[in-house]
Amino acid sequence: MEPSYIIKICLLGEANVGKTSLVYRFIENKFRENYKSTLGVNLLKKDMSIADYGSASAQIWDLGGQESFKSLRKLYLEGANGALLVYDMTSKKSFEKLGEWIQSFRDARDDAPIMLIGNKSDLKKQIKITENKSSEYAKANDMSLTITSAKTGRNVEEAFIQLTKRILDQISEDS
Repeated sequence: MEPSYIIKICLLGEANVGKTSLVYRFIENKFRENYKSTLGVNLLKKDMSIADYGSASAQIWDLGGQESFKSLRKLYLEGANGALLVYDMTSKKSFEKLGEWIQSFRDARDDAPIMLIGNKSDLKKQIKITENKSSEYAKANDMSLTITSAKTGRNVEEAFIQLTKRILDQISEDS
């Protein structure tokens, strides 16, 4: 059966924040301790059944977070319906760089929905960015926040489904 919707979701964020781990947890419900850094972009697909919408096929673009791929971002973001902006809760640097990612996405996709994802919540003793600080940042930048752990699976599926619903709401409003 043909999906009712085909959408493009981009995963944004610095290298090593867990974007690839989140995608594989979502698609295969698996976690590996070590992935090789994504070079450029990794493309994956997941078909979903979304209540009140029917079927949606998500093309998931896992963007490499290294500075060397910055020049390619605009190209990769072309046609994106929404994004998960991921930072590592144990890394101040990944949090401090969020503004650059938001700017890149907004420049390319203007008002497409973007959700903030605080990943690695399972590493409780190493957390440097609190949920409160993350929540304030999300509010200030007009995003919702979801705290996840690709390792345990906490809120991973929920984050993708919540973003998909926001995308489909926007598509419905625009048509």
